[in-house]
Amino acid sequence: MYSYLKGVLSEKELTAIVVDCNGVGYELFIPLSTYDKLPETGKEVKILIHYSFNESDGVRLFGFYSTEEKLLFRQLINISKVGPKLALSVLSGLSIADLIRAVQTGDVNLITTIHGIGKKSAERLIIELKDKVGDITSISLGVDYSGVDTELIQDAETALLTLGYKRYDIRKIISKLMQENDFSTSEEITKAAIQALYKKRNI
Repeated sequence: MYSYLKGVLSEKELTAIVVDCNGVGYELFIPLSTYDKLPETGKEVKILIHYSFNESDGVRLFGFYSTEEKLLFRQLINISKVGPKLALSVLSGLSIADLIRAVQTGDVNLITTIHGIGKKSAERLIIELKDKVGDITSISLGVDYSGVDTELIQDAETALLTLGYKRYDIRKIISKLMQENDFSTSEEITKAAIQALYKKRNI
């Protein structure tokens, strides 16, 4: 019914925005992944729309900054016991890249860091989405892992987590390192990441 709305961002909150389209204000529920990309209020914005209607909540519009967010949201709400509210929580808890990578590698622990997702729910998400997230072909995971054994990356991440580094910082620095270097072992990735994180902390 709706594909997108283009207008002025008149109100902006963490979970909802209002887009003014020629004098009509549309309230849209959004994930944090969309909020982080929004301009300042008063600026023009284009938001992709998912239209929802049910007897208890009536009409609701969900807004997304990117096609990938919208597609993944629709895949999530098609999973049993996952409604729009939980789907937004999933998109708010992890970046699109991290969520897709977690599904593809079966990283239950990362998915359970999302508010409202327990171990069983995380396992169900992985099973339901594993064969579907590959359809989101335009997404950029921040680094090209083609030809790289993903187990090496997982082993390096585990080692760094054990050393007390934060998962977000680990993934960000490894993505950067993989673009700049050709590693053959997880030990090489781990050592390079430690050096980079130490250097960053002391800048």
